Amino acid sequence: MGKEKNYEKKGINFKEFPQKTKTFFKELPGKIKTFNWKEWAKDNIFSLVAIGGFIVLLIVFSFLPQLMRGSRVTFWRPAVLSAYIEQATVYLILALGACFVYLMGSMDISVGYQVAVFATIFIVIVNATGSIFLALLTIVLLGLICAVFNAFVGAYVKLPTVMSSVILMQLFSGLTTYLYADSGFSSRPLANVSLGVLNQTWVRILVLIALAGVAFYLTNYTVVGKRAKAVGSNKLAAQMAGADLLKTRILCYGAFALFLCVAAVFSIARKDSFGEADSVSYQMDIMIMLLMGGMPLSGGYKGRVLNTVVGTLTYVLLNVGLSLCGVSAEYVFLVRSVIFVVIVCLTCRKPGLLLPR
Repeated sequence: MGKEKNYEKKGINFKEFPQKTKTFFKELPGKIKTFNWKEWAKDNIFSLVAIGGFIVLLIVFSFLPQLMRGSRVTFWRPAVLSAYIEQATVYLILALGACFVYLMGSMDISVGYQVAVFATIFIVIVNATGSIFLALLTIVLLGLICAVFNAFVGAYVKLPTVMSSVILMQLFSGLTTYLYADSGFSSRPLANVSLGVLNQTWVRILVLIALAGVAFYLTNYTVVGKRAKAVGSNKLAAQMAGADLLKTRILCYGAFALFLCVAAVFSIARKDSFGEADSVSYQMDIMIMLLMGGMPLSGGYKGRVLNTVVGTLTYVLLNVGLSLCGVSAEYVFLVRSVIFVVIVCLTCRKPGLLLPR
């Protein structure tokens, strides 16, 4: 009884729930009939196309490898599904983090080199001290420093945010070269400690679901997420409405940095080592994944985490599916490049629709 009184004070009356439920289902058919489906489809056209494309590819790669290679290799084999999830893990973590930056209409092309530096520093510290906590703390602090730098340049310096990421890319590229030149090897192994537990498929799935949920909540139900979309839609209007541009950028780039740190750890876990060239292509991969999912790189309210997830899963499905069909890595890269060019050509006819303004 005490709990019911507390809920009643908050305006919640459980006795009204059955009647409200009946009313809802009674009015539902009428609401469905009067709903403007054409307008909804027009507003979500890129998301619908992306989801449709993913489903089509899933069906095609369910039988195409058998037709082309004459073997029992199929996408639905446990080993293939495990490899698919393994590839999707790092890509999806990076794409979810990038979502915060692209919602503001910004762009970061230093992703690959940041991951390389974070992963390498993590390995160096763990090998020297044996402390995973110290290594994590170090790369998180470094990531947050990069976030503040990007945010400050974007908010106060009269320089496009992409240029700040170019500066970081050059800086981290040189640092990566130094770290590996100093060791004399193109790959650094993780000694004395193993991250093998992160390679288990169920762990990867749980982490991806959790991070996708966090990204969805932050971008849709928090002040920061709403302000990021407002800045992406119209920066001047957002500032006039009272949005703190610097604070919004710091928090969005900070979230991006944390996702990069998690991606760096999972990159190491795949082989308990990290190579100098393991993450170089990430910056273009992320852009292609977002475009394939219908995520507007111009930012704004049409940016959704769902687009990011669908685009990433489609991108990885294309890689795995073509490999199952016996297509060499060079041709897989060519196919991805052609898809990217086609998307750009289709969307550049309407500036600001998918591509940055």
